[in-house]
Amino acid sequence: MTHNARASLGVLLIAGTTAVTWLWMASAEDEPPARQSPLEWGLLAMRTHTDFKGHLKKNFARFASKPDYIMFFYAVDFDFPLPWVEAPAELGAATMVSLELWKWGKGKSQPSLLPAIIAGEYDDSLRRWAISAKRFGQRILLRFGYEFNGDWFTWSLDPTRFVAAWRRAHDVFTDVGADNVEWVWAPNFESCPNTPENDMHLYYPGDNYVDWVAVDGYNFGDHHDQWHHWQSFEEVFDKVLDAFAKRYPTKPVFISEFGCAPGAPGRQAQWIRDAHAALQHRPQVKAVLWFDLDKRREHEPNFKIDAEPESLTAFNETFARQQE
Repeated sequence: MTHNARASLGVLLIAGTTAVTWLWMASAEDEPPARQSPLEWGLLAMRTHTDFKGHLKKNFARFASKPDYIMFFYAVDFDFPLPWVEAPAELGAATMVSLELWKWGKGKSQPSLLPAIIAGEYDDSLRRWAISAKRFGQRILLRFGYEFNGDWFTWSLDPTRFVAAWRRAHDVFTDVGADNVEWVWAPNFESCPNTPENDMHLYYPGDNYVDWVAVDGYNFGDHHDQWHHWQSFEEVFDKVLDAFAKRYPTKPVFISEFGCAPGAPGRQAQWIRDAHAALQHRPQVKAVLWFDLDKRREHEPNFKIDAEPESLTAFNETFARQQE
């Protein structure tokens, strides 16, 4: 081999090595970030049980580990729910209160309460709530007026007033010093109606007013209605999680409601496993909460995690598995 040939071969080897290194670096950069800490998880619980703590203990026994969060719904005109936040705390779970901005029992038959909150008519009630929360002293997550970008609540479809009401309520809690309350901003995964005027991000009160960004989303399955079809976890959540990463990169993300309708045998269980696998590359998502409720009375799917035995097994082997 001549000197020139050896030199040419050396150049080729160097070029080839450089190309391989570049390709490896490019692929490493394209690889989505991996999760460094385990996902926290939670469950919906209904407050209709007289022995709420006993109900929770019985509920927890189904799972391989205890949930980190318990969530329930509560109306803005009610006093602080002390018995219902004490019970989860005694069992090692934090409570997320989903605060409904309407008078209990009237629902959609009443006008929006946003103007009244903005005008200060709920300041005294909110202040009492905040004082009680501060006295309680342990973590409480407050999901104030959730799913505001959907057309099914009276506090929805009004971004300007929603932001003003949120800030007014948040200021009351700040004035009281209820620093143990974490504010959870939680749109539906897609806006309804899906118009520029109803973009979910128009409802964002600002980084100084939000501790968690959250999202609700479901796979309703193939047979719910003409507008729904079977959707993977990624089809439901990828778009909104991508937007959160760009818009709110410093905020932890909570999937504050999720669930999957039963389908063919084993299909719901596989959906759960696929969801858990997808979230291993979403480190900004710190916690998820399964909507553990049978909604067939309301003409919606049965979202109970043990609606199918395989589904409970899948959940216990993924989200609720014992951490080593």
